[in-house]
Amino acid sequence: MVKDIKKVQKRDGRIVVFEPAKITHAIFKALETVGEPNFDLAQKLSKEVVGKLKQKLRPRQIPKVEEVQDIVEQALVQEGQARVAKAYILYRQKRAEIRNQKQQILQKTEIDEVDKRFDLNALRVLCSRYLKKDNSGKIIESPKQLFERVAVHTALPSIFFDKKIFQKKPKAPHPFGEFEPIKLEKKLKIGKYLLNQFHLEALKRLYDRFDNEGKMKVKFSELLKLLKKNKFAQYEKEIESYYNLMAERKFFPNTPALANFGNYLGMGSACFVISIEDSIESIMDCLKKAAIIFKSGGGVGYNFSNLRPEGDFIKTTGGVSSGPLSFMSLFNKMTDVIKQGGIRRGASIGILDSDHPDIEKFITAKRGNQALRNFNISVFVKSDFWDYFESKKPYPLKNPRNGEVVKYVDPQNLFNLIVYQAWESAEPGVIFDEHINKHNPFFKTLGPIKATNPCGELPLYEDESCNLGSINVWAFCKSKPTNGRKKDVEFDWKDFEKTIKLVTKFLDNVIDVNKYPLKEIEETTLNTRRIGLGLMGLADVLYELEIPYNSAQGLEFMEKLMEFLNYHSKVMSVELAQERGEFPFYKKSFYPQGRLAFQGRGEDLGELPFSKKGDLKFDWKGLKEKIKRYGLRNSQTTTNAPTGSISMIAGCSSGIEPNFSLVYEKKITIGSFYYVNHVFEKVMEREGLFDEELIKDVCDRGGSIRDLAYIPPRLKKIFVTTMDIEAKDHIMALSVLQKWTDSSISKTINFPNSATVEDMKEAYLLAHKLCCKDLTVFRDKSIKGVLRVATEKEKKRKFKEEKELVSLEDVKAKGPIIFYNTGTGHTLSIKENNNSLEKNSCPLCSTTLINSEGCKRCPKCGWGICTG
Repeated sequence: MVKDIKKVQKRDGRIVVFEPAKITHAIFKALETVGEPNFDLAQKLSKEVVGKLKQKLRPRQIPKVEEVQDIVEQALVQEGQARVAKAYILYRQKRAEIRNQKQQILQKTEIDEVDKRFDLNALRVLCSRYLKKDNSGKIIESPKQLFERVAVHTALPSIFFDKKIFQKKPKAPHPFGEFEPIKLEKKLKIGKYLLNQFHLEALKRLYDRFDNEGKMKVKFSELLKLLKKNKFAQYEKEIESYYNLMAERKFFPNTPALANFGNYLGMGSACFVISIEDSIESIMDCLKKAAIIFKSGGGVGYNFSNLRPEGDFIKTTGGVSSGPLSFMSLFNKMTDVIKQGGIRRGASIGILDSDHPDIEKFITAKRGNQALRNFNISVFVKSDFWDYFESKKPYPLKNPRNGEVVKYVDPQNLFNLIVYQAWESAEPGVIFDEHINKHNPFFKTLGPIKATNPCGELPLYEDESCNLGSINVWAFCKSKPTNGRKKDVEFDWKDFEKTIKLVTKFLDNVIDVNKYPLKEIEETTLNTRRIGLGLMGLADVLYELEIPYNSAQGLEFMEKLMEFLNYHSKVMSVELAQERGEFPFYKKSFYPQGRLAFQGRGEDLGELPFSKKGDLKFDWKGLKEKIKRYGLRNSQTTTNAPTGSISMIAGCSSGIEPNFSLVYEKKITIGSFYYVNHVFEKVMEREGLFDEELIKDVCDRGGSIRDLAYIPPRLKKIFVTTMDIEAKDHIMALSVLQKWTDSSISKTINFPNSATVEDMKEAYLLAHKLCCKDLTVFRDKSIKGVLRVATEKEKKRKFKEEKELVSLEDVKAKGPIIFYNTGTGHTLSIKENNNSLEKNSCPLCSTTLINSEGCKRCPKCGWGICTG
């Protein structure tokens, strides 16, 4: 008998530390599955397993993980826990099946420790969008390698502030010799991390910029020598920290950074605004700029209000203008044919000022969702509109060519037209001028912002960009198993603070290392240095903490989260300013006067505790003094963006939205699969309610448990979905989050199909009253489908994914499988599904599409009207 067990051999042959706590967790999970959670019993049985294992092993023998699992089964049976033993055996079998499916998805013979952390759907999204492939389409990169290449790429700027090579006082640039990055690939490294060709290209870009600014002490050849000698090995820890953020599913940058960093395109920004002037040359230049941005995976916002109205006289030709809408059609067609590096289709938003002569045509341009299919559209409601609206005075529409009033319209009717079209076809959205610019740091020096990125969460100046990233707040829920049907769950604020500061630096680095598509965008972005840090997983964290989304407690927690995020990102931005310097346009901003770029509790933010309990305190007054003394590295730090793909990878709910459904159906040729929200499933198991009937009942009710009589009322209050929540509660959530957000927020205000135009009008007016910056609405079933046919390539991909989900041999042996959950691996057989696919289903995976985060999208594979 061995004295102690210190190591265990994994299935892939790795020798790792033996952790008895994992045995306890597996047994407890089996107890939960049968509705009898008992942590004390799980610990007792775990000790018995370890004892039996010690008796079986020879001295210095390292057990295999399969041997440990065999003894767990025996111990459960011997203790008279037959039901639990059965649950454990089924769980073990399903885990084996999941391992096999992961191997098929990733095209690997063995999965590693990182692959295990991600569910099947996350791996499918990674494979389809992010992992490198060869010319034949074969995957040649693992998730681990993906996260490493992105982490290395993002850490590169930190080296350029190292005292060995960086100088604050500018000197003359150095002469430069030849440099061929391909020849040095995998010959230079930072600690243990080798640099690939694209890392080296980025290194050269960074050097050139810093050297041109006179900030380099050394020649580029000397920098390469330092790398050869591994003189920057201390930055290995920074790379490791960025890698862990992604591998542990705590944070992901936006799609372009994940796809492009350490890769060919090198662009990490997602959001752009470009200017359009009233000339054919400017329009064509803009079209070209947008195509270049789309190629690299970015989205573009345009305000078309500088274009003269339809029918206006053109002096140079003697003809008449065709107006903004005709040119929008041209941009719409271009978007159709430009693919974004194989990642997604081009995303665009077209904006028109409320006082443009063509505004009424613009408002109705997407009637029935039949035109401008590649555009979101929004009306830029100018500040003076509300004076006319409230006084009911005629509202003047002005020709942008000369500022002359063309005609007057009834402001009430104009606003009603906006609301009606949104009721009918979910567009246009609205952007509120005064709320966008009230806390704009550059309003007095650069003028007003008049456009946003495609989903509205980033108001930007012309030729400006921003990079985004989202923290998965669900990852900070720490639970302690108990002997009852309730778990003690806490939010780890200390870990959250540490993560916020780390990702603020991550996103600041992205600004420097980014390969910008256009020089003018690079210059503007480097001057303002905006970053867009936001949240995802909010709905899941509320489920976990048993806080209803649509409650006073829910609003309080949301506000606490957002203020915490905003405060600590600003604290870190000050620290970066001390180390690296303030953003170049700092003196053109209002920060030297002690102002901040968000509403908060008002202009005078003191040392007030957030809540009555005083559990979290924010020294805003002290922070403002530090900003005045040291500056800020970033003109803005926070936003809340759509997280469609990255939240799927993280395995959490999208952005700050409530969950659209507790169960999603995916139809395939041989049947249907149902995907269940992880937290809902876990709680239903703990309550002894999780079974086949529950899944079918929830799905039949559109993913909601509101009308299920056998669900306890307290659970119905917690597990609310989008359509369970009234529009005013959606807007209240948007409002409390906006108070502490520098930029804006991408969120859809969902209405039931029965909502009236007047209901929607009240929501618009409430959003304006509560200082929301913009608004996107959707009435259920108001858009009747997606007029798009899957390509042959997409059909092949769908067929491949069906094979990964279930084999035909399984169907022959077990009958049609209709329920499969990527979270825990339950498989329940109900009946074969012979229904034809819905028109409103995803063209790639047949899942029913939803309207969320400002876009119609697939909740399972990430395809979308806006994001592709």
